[in-house]
Amino acid sequence: MKTIITTKTIKTCAVVLLILFNLTGTEGLRGNTGSEFHSADSNQIPNVLNMISKQIRSNYERIKSWEGKIEVVTDNIYKGAGAEKVFKTRTDGKGETPRTIINHREQIIEFCVDTDKGLIYTGYYPTKPLEYIDLESGRKLKANSRIVASRRRSIVMPEYQIDCTADTMRDNVVMSHIAVKQARPKDSTCASNTHPVFDPRECFVVGRPIWETFQRLLQHMELHGEVSVDGYALKVEERKNGNDMEYRIQIPGKVSPTDYLFKTMVFSGNKGFNIISLETTDHNGKLFQRRTWNYDLVNGVYVPSKTAKQIFERENGELRYEEQYTYKNLKVNQPIPVETFTYKNLGLENGDKFIDKIENKEYTYQDRKLIEVEKNKAPAKKNK
Repeated sequence: MKTIITTKTIKTCAVVLLILFNLTGTEGLRGNTGSEFHSADSNQIPNVLNMISKQIRSNYERIKSWEGKIEVVTDNIYKGAGAEKVFKTRTDGKGETPRTIINHREQIIEFCVDTDKGLIYTGYYPTKPLEYIDLESGRKLKANSRIVASRRRSIVMPEYQIDCTADTMRDNVVMSHIAVKQARPKDSTCASNTHPVFDPRECFVVGRPIWETFQRLLQHMELHGEVSVDGYALKVEERKNGNDMEYRIQIPGKVSPTDYLFKTMVFSGNKGFNIISLETTDHNGKLFQRRTWNYDLVNGVYVPSKTAKQIFERENGELRYEEQYTYKNLKVNQPIPVETFTYKNLGLENGDKFIDKIENKEYTYQDRKLIEVEKNKAPAKKNK
C-alpha cells in the first residue's frame, strides 16, 4: 500500500492508514487461507528450519548480477519535541509550531550489483521536493532553503568507494558535482566518511542472514534439546494455503531482565520459501515493527517486487516511520556494461571535480576523461 498524503485529508488518512495496516496484516495472515496455522510436529522442527534456510541461501547465492530501479516512498513522523526541532531546523519556522510533522519523501534508486566481483553501483534521484506537513491542520510547511534533495551516485569496490554529490549550488539549483574516491575501512565497525550505499541483497537479511539465524537455532537445539527464553519457547507452525505451504516461526528474545521481544516470520513455498512477513512484538503482543515482502521469479531467481516496513513507538504503539519499495525493470544474471562501475557512470559533467584521497590527487572531468590538476598551480582565469 502506497502512502499518499494530501493537505485536505492528511489527518484522516493517517488514522485510516494505521487501521488498514492492522486489518490487512491480520487478513494477510489469517483471512481467506482455507486453514489456520497449527503447530508443526516437534520432531520435524529441525527439518523445517534446515529446509527453509537451504532454500533461502540457495536462492540468494544464485544471484550473480542484479540490476533495476526502485520507487521509494517514505514517511517520517515527528511529535512533540521532535516536531519542534524539525520545524525550527528544516522548515522556515513560520507560524504556529505543529505538534506532529510528517516528512514525506519520494525518490528513485537505481542499482547494479556484481556479486562475484563485489561491485555495487547506486544512484539516488528525488522525484519530488521534500515535503513537511503539519499532520493536524494539513498545512504544508516550506522547507528550509538549505534542505535540498539532490541526486547522488556511488560506486563500491572491495577496496574503495566513490561518492558523487552536489558541490556548488545557486538558488537551490545544483551547479556542479564533486566525486570523492577513498579507501573503505577494513573493519566494518570503524568510522568512515563514505556514504552509506544501498545493496538490494539486504532485503534477504533480517538482522543477519536468515540461514545463519536458523543454524544458530539448530546448534542450540542440538545441545539443549530446545530453544527457550524464561519459558518462552521457539514456535514453528505450518498451514496449507491453497497450493502453497507456509510456515510461521516465532523466535523469543530477551532485551533486559523484564523486557522480551519476539520475531514472528512467515515463509511461503510459492516464493521459494523466502520470508513474506515479519512482526516484532513484546510479550503482551504490542507491535513494534512490521515488514512485508512480495517476490517475482526472474531468470530462475526469486527477487523482491515490493517491500514495506512500519516502525511503531514502543511506549504507545503509534506509527513513527513507514516505507514502501517498488522494484521495477529487474534483470538477474544478465551482462552488465563494463563502464557501470567506473567514474564514467557518476554523471559528472565538464568541469566537475574528482578527488582521489588514496593517491592524494585531484582531477577535472572533461570530455569523459579525468585531467589531473597540477598541485600549487593557480586555476586559469575566466574571461570576463
